[in-house]
Amino acid sequence: MKKERQAPELPSAPFWMTTYGDMVTLLLAFFVLLLSFANMDEAKFEEAAHSLKGALGVLNSYESISKEKAIDVTEEDMNRRMDIYESMVGLETIVKEMNMQDKISIKSTKTGILIEMGDQVLFSKGKADLKPAAFPILNAVGKSIRDQAKEVLIGGHTDNTPVHNEQFPSNWELSAARAIEVVKYLVKKTGVSPGIFGAVGYSEFRPVAPNDFPDNMQKNRRVEFLVTWK
Repeated sequence: MKKERQAPELPSAPFWMTTYGDMVTLLLAFFVLLLSFANMDEAKFEEAAHSLKGALGVLNSYESISKEKAIDVTEEDMNRRMDIYESMVGLETIVKEMNMQDKISIKSTKTGILIEMGDQVLFSKGKADLKPAAFPILNAVGKSIRDQAKEVLIGGHTDNTPVHNEQFPSNWELSAARAIEVVKYLVKKTGVSPGIFGAVGYSEFRPVAPNDFPDNMQKNRRVEFLVTWK
């Protein structure tokens, strides 16, 4: 005997109500997302600051004196960050006017603004005496950080070519002397407060490229300025 077909169950709610419920759920998720975005001022700032990339050459992956860490940001801190960012935009313009894009890079990080200068901009090879040609760009850097920055770390780097003379027994002394020379100039000639500076020499041990070809070795001979958000 054939089983009798059971009558299909009627829906517990009208079909339109299911669609309406889905739409309300999506709207709720949408407004929750908008609310979360409204509290992401720091993220918006980081997005704006990254517009500095590309216009100048930037470091690819290694940030020697930049320490990536979470920082609580107040409204006052955010305003100061924007002031520093605007100053760096002005510095970027000066770098372009001086046609030094291939020798100086500016990059935004979570820790601050990282400025990198090849040693040929500032020093002769194996020396720690500033070139007169370096004065205009250092004056511009000093003007950019003088009023807004609270902490600036200057790091000197070399390639792995051994240095051994009466003045510099090794690359440690050479890299540290270069960082100190930059700090002294910024304090004496541009009026930046000495209290915001730190100077450190990294020798050849934090390269950004292999020391295998002259061009790569040139990249490793550099001075970095980390203008922190602190």
